[in-house]
Amino acid sequence: MKDLILLKIGGSICTEKSAGKFKVKEKTVKSIAEEIAGARSHREFRLLVVNGAGPFGHVNVTNYDIDNGLRKPRDWEGYAKTVCDCSYVNYAVSEALRKSGLLSIPYPSSGVIVQSGKKIISFYIDVIKRLWEQNYEIVPVMNGTMVPDLKLRGSAMSGDAVIEYLAKKLDVNMAIFATDVDGIYTADPKKNEKAKLIDVITRANFEEIKSGITGSSNVDVTGGMLGKVEKLISLRVKTIVINGNVPGRIRDALLGRDVKGTVIQP
Repeated sequence: MKDLILLKIGGSICTEKSAGKFKVKEKTVKSIAEEIAGARSHREFRLLVVNGAGPFGHVNVTNYDIDNGLRKPRDWEGYAKTVCDCSYVNYAVSEALRKSGLLSIPYPSSGVIVQSGKKIISFYIDVIKRLWEQNYEIVPVMNGTMVPDLKLRGSAMSGDAVIEYLAKKLDVNMAIFATDVDGIYTADPKKNEKAKLIDVITRANFEEIKSGITGSSNVDVTGGMLGKVEKLISLRVKTIVINGNVPGRIRDALLGRDVKGTVIQP
C-alpha cells in the first residue's frame, strides 16, 4: 500500500471562525484543494482529510449548551442542527477537492463514530480500507461534529480526535495539521508579540513548554491549542503543524519538504 498521510484542515482556515459567522472560506478551501492536487501530481500517497467545523460546531454546541450531553428535549434540536451544519462544511470541503481533480468522498463522522464520555469507543473504518484496496487515490473526508454518546446521549467530537484514533489504528506515515498560525508557540502569537515558534516538540520537552501553550482565543469546545498538542504528543507518527493560509505550505508538507512549522516527534 502507498504511504498514508492524515491532513487536518482546521476550522480556523476553512471557516470564518474568528468572526463567529456560519460561512465557509470558499477561496481558501479551493486553494488548499489545488495544493493537494498539485502534491498528488508529483507523489503517490494515500490521503485522508479531516476538516474542522469552526462556528458550525462550536457556536451551536455552546448556544444549545450540549457540550456535556443531551438532557432535555431542546438539546436534540441542537444535536440535529449541529450535525447538519457540520455536514455542510464537510460537503463543501469534499466538493472543492473533487473539483480540483481528486477522488474525494464525504465520510461524515456522525454516521460512523460512537463515543462514551466524550471518548471514541467505536469507529467503522472498514469502508475506507476497502476503498483504498480498490483505488489508493480515493480521498475520504471526515469532520468534527456531534456523535452518539453512550453515557451522554450525544457529545461533541473534534477532528483532532479522528486523527488521534486513526493514527493508532492505521499504518500512518505522517499527520499534518493546517492551522491559521505558523505552528505551536511559547504563547498566543495573536496576543503576545514576544511569542516564539517552537520548532520541535517531544515527550521530553513537552512538560517544560506546556505552560506557555494557551487555549484558543475563539469559542472552542474541543480544548483549544493546548488540548490539540496534548492529543498530538500521544501519537506514534511524525506530526507537523503548519500555517495553511501560506501558499504552498500544505503542498510542500505533503511532498515531505522542509516547511516552516512545528514538528512533533513520536
